[in-house]
Amino acid sequence: MHWKAFQLNPTASDTPSSKIQMYMQKFGKSRADIMQMTAGMKQTFDNAGLPYAFTDEGLVANTMDAHRVLAWCGSPEEQDKAVEVIFHGYFSDEKAPNERELLVAACVAAGKSEADARAFLDDKSAMRAAVEQELHEAQGVRGVPYFIIRQPGKDAIQISGAQPPEVFERAFR
Repeated sequence: MHWKAFQLNPTASDTPSSKIQMYMQKFGKSRADIMQMTAGMKQTFDNAGLPYAFTDEGLVANTMDAHRVLAWCGSPEEQDKAVEVIFHGYFSDEKAPNERELLVAACVAAGKSEADARAFLDDKSAMRAAVEQELHEAQGVRGVPYFIIRQPGKDAIQISGAQPPEVFERAFR
């Protein structure tokens, strides 16, 4: 699987802000409503054996730098290692997805040196064109996750949103 760039909120600030406040504004709901809504997400994570936290400490920010990191990682295996670090930082540790030390750790997990990771992150133009091309290709996608499954001799199958395993099993038949 190859990770491609998609931004749910491309106009998000680089300055981290409250995840709860963002959800309240985005969905027009109260704090209590948001906490109830995210309890369902926690259950989904628990069912998959994954850690999940949603508290007043949670942060959101622009994801461009995280996408640049994934594009720089290259191979699907390296991307997987980097995305595990980023997702754990965001969903479990409640860090902003553009937090510098989180992204450095993601690069190192993918096999990059810490020095190279810091230099890469300092160069805001590095991999930006590739990410912008991927974002352009994703126009029309409205949510994540979004999968495009390509098999030789068959039409591409597109699957949007979190789906049960049976949907993917059918897609690969």
